[in-house]
Amino acid sequence: MAGAGFASGLHLAGWKRLDNAEVVAICDPNEEKAAARAREFGVAEVFTDAEEMLAAVKPDAIDIVAPMGAHVSLCHVAADRGVDILCQKPLAPTFTEAESLSHAIHGKVRLMVHENWRFRAQYRHIRRWLDAGELGEPVFCSLKMHASGLIADDRGVRPQLVRQPFFADLERLLIAEALIHHLDVLRWLLGPLTVVAARTGRRCAAVRGEDHAVILLEGQRCSATLEGNLAAPGTPPTPTDRLELTGTRGIALFEGNTVRLRNSHDESIELDLAAGYGDSYAAAIAHFAAALDSGTQFETDVHDNLHTLALVESAYALARPLARA
Repeated sequence: MAGAGFASGLHLAGWKRLDNAEVVAICDPNEEKAAARAREFGVAEVFTDAEEMLAAVKPDAIDIVAPMGAHVSLCHVAADRGVDILCQKPLAPTFTEAESLSHAIHGKVRLMVHENWRFRAQYRHIRRWLDAGELGEPVFCSLKMHASGLIADDRGVRPQLVRQPFFADLERLLIAEALIHHLDVLRWLLGPLTVVAARTGRRCAAVRGEDHAVILLEGQRCSATLEGNLAAPGTPPTPTDRLELTGTRGIALFEGNTVRLRNSHDESIELDLAAGYGDSYAAAIAHFAAALDSGTQFETDVHDNLHTLALVESAYALARPLARA
């Protein structure tokens, strides 16, 4: 594993669930952080340099959980050694850099982007209903993500910046770091999409990038809206989603801990999303490991993920600041 920050704990817990895989080494420029993760999850070796780590342990694969700015260089290091790659999203800072990386490593190794949102239980249920024909053809989808994590509490603390301090310095924030997940979910559920319009804004002075946005998308026979806000009063500090998908035969609704199907018969499924927060990370990792074993295609391979990154790029290209009263 490359990277010992916040997400590494979720990744290491996911790997721990597997019987057919073992994390044998972890590296991070901050040796203390890497050593702490190694002790926590029983990882044998600690390094401060990825190239040294790969040369020493000769692994089958590397899980890249380092900051986005290091993704491309780490992927090249792994590809040059023939080591297959699981890389956290976003794969690269821009679509152009991701596309160049894809061309450079083609034929050398296999690369899967760790895009775990589509592995969340609520969206897997909705996809199964779509595949079973319960919803008919998708007509319209509304997906919202709200949180108050960028609003200072009584102590002046902004929970989102405690959890992910690097958010403060990103020029591309909400869409590139958070709504990228939702764009991937929408195109996975609805098929190919095009960004028609986008509006962005910033209310939190503690960050450089946009903290709220609205994106309008169109497919061949359907349309969708995506709305996000990291500084929404009255919402939980941790982001929560709400999705409503209308089809020609029924409606799927996800809100709170409940996902519902409404058509000729109603179906309701209660989930414990707080308790199962790490499940989607583990599911994505399990899929990666199984596909390596079997040689089958990754669900979120680099070619698939480029379509999601293209939507991100289009949203920024079309974005205009939201009007303020």
